[in-house]
Amino acid sequence: MKSLAMKYPGLPGLSLHKPKLAIQLCLKRKLEILSMGGHTERTKINYRQNVMSGATVIERKILSPTVIGIKLMVEDHSLAFFSGQWVDLFIPNVNQVGGFSMCSPPSLLEQSQQIDLAIKKSSWPPAQWVHTNCKVGDKVQIRVGGDFYYIPPSNVPIPDMIFIAGGVGINPLLSILLQLKHHFQIPTNEKYLPKNITLLYSAKQKEELLFQDTISELKHGPLKSFDCRFFVTRLPASENDQSGQRGSQFRDGRLMEKDLRLAINKSDIDTVICFICGPPPMTDAIHSQLIKMEVPAKQIKYEKWW
Repeated sequence: MKSLAMKYPGLPGLSLHKPKLAIQLCLKRKLEILSMGGHTERTKINYRQNVMSGATVIERKILSPTVIGIKLMVEDHSLAFFSGQWVDLFIPNVNQVGGFSMCSPPSLLEQSQQIDLAIKKSSWPPAQWVHTNCKVGDKVQIRVGGDFYYIPPSNVPIPDMIFIAGGVGINPLLSILLQLKHHFQIPTNEKYLPKNITLLYSAKQKEELLFQDTISELKHGPLKSFDCRFFVTRLPASENDQSGQRGSQFRDGRLMEKDLRLAINKSDIDTVICFICGPPPMTDAIHSQLIKMEVPAKQIKYEKWW
């Protein structure tokens, strides 16, 4: 098995409290990204499957004010992926190749030849196409890639797992969680269920917390040990007075070290596996905090999106 850690360069978040500095940093970072090349160049050392398959857009829906979800029907039955991986997306008349993590589990592809993608709005041509031109019936080409993934072992106890997501970084982590759900629906695997599975999911606004219903429903299936916490970092002033009524799953403000430590303290630090996916500053900060908490580095798996 390849290493599960993918180290991507990325675009850091910018403070809007100092507009001139923010603009300067933004321009500098754009130049850095241009020098890195596109998705294909940045991921050229990562694993890619040999299979290139045609796929048809069979569903397109709005998931949030900034995220569009598309469902693809895959033509080639030999195409497969592990939960957590992404696809290269080749779009007609778009010169740049897209790179998007699946938010659906491999079991969906196996059962119905379908995969789901959730794509955030941006000026990047592949994302721009999804938001402005993509329609049901459009044809694309896809190829699986990526070294960030998880394969649930059979007939072996699985250690506790902690998932930390920021924004659309939820995509590969949801794929893993849904594959775990599928895995533990098999009766012979039930006794190997982790004692604790925790998701800490952060976004700027509540409506940008994707798949809330799907995530909340996970605890009602075979993943009875599943717990989740949502963090909203930019709560509108009009909602501040209602924050106490939002439910115990929600926290107003950033994911803090104390929240991470609370999740870690429920598990055996020598065996717990931590998965992180989000913007680089968040991923780097969480990784550093986990190391300070003495989580072994080999048990911290992460992917950065840019």
